[in-house]
Amino acid sequence: MTEFLLSEPVWAYPALMLLSFLAGSVLPLGSEWLFVWLQTQEYDLLTLIIVATLGNSLGGFLTFWLGSMGRDLYSSNHQPGRRWLYAEGLFRSYGTWSLLLSWVPLIGDMLVVMAGIAHVPALRACVLILIGKAARYSALGLIWMGAVT
Repeated sequence: MTEFLLSEPVWAYPALMLLSFLAGSVLPLGSEWLFVWLQTQEYDLLTLIIVATLGNSLGGFLTFWLGSMGRDLYSSNHQPGRRWLYAEGLFRSYGTWSLLLSWVPLIGDMLVVMAGIAHVPALRACVLILIGKAARYSALGLIWMGAVT
């Protein structure tokens, strides 16, 4: 039944979008297997990259927002300590570019949450997350394409 559902583009792309979104959030899931499987079924590589990148990036944006909202909620009841404010400032100054690694399992989620907590400007964070995720799926697709041909 699963093969039938995923063999039709009407279900395959939304399934990839949903799985990529969930994998891009704080849930411990992976979307690479579906991405590669759909590529083996001769789906258009560019469309797969766009759909997976969009879904995974939206999951990352949700994680960023959760970090930001968590920080605001914590700050409304507690005064952050001097060391916390120092660490937050360091991340905002020097750690923002680490969001290009938001695709790395486990570490990437922590970086995105920290960016939200540190109140990194949302547009900058979203652009860097999007670039990192796009690079990941592009590399995955091209590597798999080269391995198969």
